[in-house]
Amino acid sequence: MSYSLLVLDASTLILAVKVEVLPLIVGRIPTVITPQVAAEGTRQRERWDAKAIQQLIDDRRITIVRAQPVLAHRLAEDFRMAGGEASTLALAKVRDAIAGTDDGVAIKACKVLGIPFVTAVHLLLGAYEQRLIDRQAALVRLEQLQKFGRYHPRILEDAMAQLIGKGRAT
Repeated sequence: MSYSLLVLDASTLILAVKVEVLPLIVGRIPTVITPQVAAEGTRQRERWDAKAIQQLIDDRRITIVRAQPVLAHRLAEDFRMAGGEASTLALAKVRDAIAGTDDGVAIKACKVLGIPFVTAVHLLLGAYEQRLIDRQAALVRLEQLQKFGRYHPRILEDAMAQLIGKGRAT
């Protein structure tokens, strides 16, 4: 996890909070979201994940930064993305940052535009590699991602193999 700046969209923001990986990461990697993503992530204020996101914002562990509206609008139109995903990619492009997205259309756009990206699974694996969580905790969180996310079985199998294949003790 040697990223200089991580720009999250709502899908990855919410998933990473739900599996309790995001609080571990935001202290090590400067993390930003756009106002659109902040609104999406905290819309249902009564939910615990929305409260956790709001707390990370209030504690200034996640910063809210506006994307260039013209670029975000163009990306939304060109790739038929929602506003949160488009603003995330626009900000990542301009800031030369890593985009955090679990949205299929946004991932395809990242590949076309040459924007490096990570998913919640990558963030989980990175937390494990950095020894922020042990193997057992990582396996539990991977199981939670399987429940909450929409991942192809091969992605989860590969992640499981990486976690089990690591030779370090838990």
